[in-house]
Amino acid sequence: MTSHDRILAAMQGKPVDHIPFCPFLAYVWEYFPKDVQDKGELEFHHRIGSDPLWRGAPCPVKNINHPDLEWREKSGNGRTEADVITPVGKLHMAWAKSESGNTNFLIEHPLKTEKDYKVQLWIEENTTMVADLTHVNKHFAGNGREGLSIGTLIPRGKSAFQTMVEHLVGTEELAYALTDFPDTVEALWKTMVARDIEAVKLAAQSPYLYFISWEDSSTQNYSPAQYDAYIGSEIGEWCRILKEHGKHYSQHACGHVAALVGRMRDHGVHSVESISPPPTGNMSIREARNVVGSSMGIIGGIEPTQFLRLSEAELKPYVKTVIQDGAGGPFVLANSDSCPPGVSISKFELVAEIARNTRP
Repeated sequence: MTSHDRILAAMQGKPVDHIPFCPFLAYVWEYFPKDVQDKGELEFHHRIGSDPLWRGAPCPVKNINHPDLEWREKSGNGRTEADVITPVGKLHMAWAKSESGNTNFLIEHPLKTEKDYKVQLWIEENTTMVADLTHVNKHFAGNGREGLSIGTLIPRGKSAFQTMVEHLVGTEELAYALTDFPDTVEALWKTMVARDIEAVKLAAQSPYLYFISWEDSSTQNYSPAQYDAYIGSEIGEWCRILKEHGKHYSQHACGHVAALVGRMRDHGVHSVESISPPPTGNMSIREARNVVGSSMGIIGGIEPTQFLRLSEAELKPYVKTVIQDGAGGPFVLANSDSCPPGVSISKFELVAEIARNTRP
């Protein structure tokens, strides 16, 4: 079987010649030797004998802001600040640079007052969604020519409520806002959902068979009831639209999902991606399989800190156990979520060898 055929069959719970291993290279990639990086990720898959699963391939939809919206940004002293200027008001946000983590993290969310929510509402009401396959076609002509590509479903990358939690408001302040001015919060959320649905209808007509959002699902950020009301309700509509076009949705869930996996299944999610056992997550692969049975796919299983900590001699039986625990339904072996810098290439080669020698 080709990598494309193998991953596709595994995602659908059909027979495969061997278990596909689809490593998640986020974070670790830039710490690999320069000669490895220069040859590219596809060549890396060839080298270790794994199956390329391109999570978050280019979104087939882009959002176009109103011409009266202006973005102003300045950087210095390890800090980046940005102002979004509109006819109805201004939003301000800031990020700090983490040298050790080689990333930027948000230290000031843009929505702080009820007025800010109304500014964001204007932005959402005046945003236009259009189909654009420019980057999609480039992807399929490059890395995407092998393996399976899971397209980014919507331009914002995740559901409206999750976007509020992570990028616009923050967990604690959103809880206060839902109490202090719930009608304003609900109005913004509903408008954001409407824009997302427009994008999903456009994305469903693109070449992808599978889609993903970077949902980062976790009850560390909201209650199961809030998930049902604000996230599951939106994602369920995504799944309904995609199903009408013969397409599927895979949910990136790298946090505490023990109370959510059954809900994802019930909302129509085809597969859960990056599910992690403790300590990163709070649910083992065996527990997840027991909840969803054979009705939903699981992508992942190798917990990030275990991948880093275990010796190669310890890693081999651990991976074999993960594969056994994932059996009983659609399953793709992967290191869950991102990969800590420090995981050696030889460990990736070892896991790929185990997968190639494992027949379901």
